[in-house]
Amino acid sequence: MKQNIKPLHIALFSTALLAGAATAEAQTQPKDSTLNRTVVVENDYDPQIMDANKINLLPDIEEPKPTKKEIVYAQTTHPFSAFRYRAMPSYAPRPTQPDATKCFINLGYGDTKNGNMTGEINYLFDLSDSDRLNVNAAFDGFNFDPDRTELEGWKSRFYQAQFKADYAHRFRTAELGVSGSFGSQAFNYRPIYATDKQRNTLGGIQLQVRSTDTSAAWQYALEAGVGYFGRGYLYGADESNSETNLRLKGGLSYSPDGTNRVGLDLDVNQANFSFEGLENSGLVGLTPYYRYTTDAVRLRIGARVDIRTGYDNGVAFAPDVKAEFPLAGHYTLYVQATGGTLLNDFFRFNSITPYWGGYAGYDQLENTHVQLDALAGFKADLGENLWLNLYAGYELRKDEIGFFPNVTGDVEPLSYSFMQGKANNLKVGFASAYQYKDIIDVSFRMDYRNWSTGDGWEPVLYDKPKFDAQFDMQIHPVSRLNINLGYQYRSYAEGDRNAVSDLYAGVDYRFFDFFSLWVKAANLTNAQYEYDLAYPAQGIHFMIGTSFRF
Repeated sequence: MKQNIKPLHIALFSTALLAGAATAEAQTQPKDSTLNRTVVVENDYDPQIMDANKINLLPDIEEPKPTKKEIVYAQTTHPFSAFRYRAMPSYAPRPTQPDATKCFINLGYGDTKNGNMTGEINYLFDLSDSDRLNVNAAFDGFNFDPDRTELEGWKSRFYQAQFKADYAHRFRTAELGVSGSFGSQAFNYRPIYATDKQRNTLGGIQLQVRSTDTSAAWQYALEAGVGYFGRGYLYGADESNSETNLRLKGGLSYSPDGTNRVGLDLDVNQANFSFEGLENSGLVGLTPYYRYTTDAVRLRIGARVDIRTGYDNGVAFAPDVKAEFPLAGHYTLYVQATGGTLLNDFFRFNSITPYWGGYAGYDQLENTHVQLDALAGFKADLGENLWLNLYAGYELRKDEIGFFPNVTGDVEPLSYSFMQGKANNLKVGFASAYQYKDIIDVSFRMDYRNWSTGDGWEPVLYDKPKFDAQFDMQIHPVSRLNINLGYQYRSYAEGDRNAVSDLYAGVDYRFFDFFSLWVKAANLTNAQYEYDLAYPAQGIHFMIGTSFRF
């Protein structure tokens, strides 16, 4: 198998210039305000890798801070972020304050018809004033009979487990860390395939170093690691195969004063495949930028250069420009134009759906290039704990991939069960949140996208959301009781699949400071829809569980 190590050569040369990842944005944040802490930002469609091994060292938008409440209640359909699949939403309470608890344990089991189960244990070790170790283990899964005639006698099964550990040591002006993870997924394809014992094995280890002196002119951070993705009994391949991914992410920035900053970001991935029919592929991303920050404007001007090696070699360019204009302390106008290349490797495929196939003998996929992702919006703190965010934009995607499984068995399978083509979209959205004392928390978001592609390539858009909205409400009538009610709706750009229509509810009661019981129900209308094309979601289902924290 052909080896490609050019990205690592380029990376080492760049690292000599960098010494680490640019924390310019993190270190030049504007003055703290209620608006900066709590405004809900765009819930953007972004199929980039979100697993635990690809950590975004330098988030572009500051995440909202936790509220003063002791716990929050997770409503995500992905119980832990290393894997991307659709199961019953996790509902167990999880501590959010570092001094609230050192350990939490969540356990839940569902109705026997659907076989839902979930569990998680997390422990934070304070080894010293400068050393911390966090250990996490979790499992999740389901096993149910889809209510469809063509799938009679087949049970949809998906179970996953993961172990993670993170260690960090704080020096006077820097922090050194190491983290590792190991996980597995066990599931089955639709019954037309010859085998139903599919499995994925994922793992990785990373080393990180970053500066912690926010007053220093030079800021840096660097992360280097290796990831592994192995597949067994996959559709369309005669043998199991795997990917080993070498990763380097970092940057360096310098600020002569509190207003101006220049920097360079680096992002390197080298994907090496065990399958002889696949050519190794690499990607080196370089982003030089200038940042200007005052009370009146926050501006970043940069450009991304992506150097592709191995299969699909070449060079691509994209803008990296962002601007924010605070108004009267309670409002912010913002515009941005970004982009970049997405490496189409096993990790990205699995972030879209776990049901992708393995046929890739002669038709390897090109990398996806986001030529432009333009956005303009308005954020507002309206007072009385009411916030909103309005935005609109346009996105150009070249060689985007769309999940399109072969479900009839009478045609040759597509490469990895994906089609590829352009996918442009006009997007508008709205998000809002309201909190009344410590009694009610309400949030609502809505995203609409008008997608377009080339003639005959409509299947690329079969898994792209067209209208996506979610309402969620948390009610705390007394301090130990939490009641949750929510609804999610999602339609798709092309195809005739039913829209997602999930009405969910749950109750949690904390009997003691260390012990809670909870119950969760989802798809209360028993609607038929699919999160993954051709794979039915569960009908009405329930889960009951308990949580401990100490």
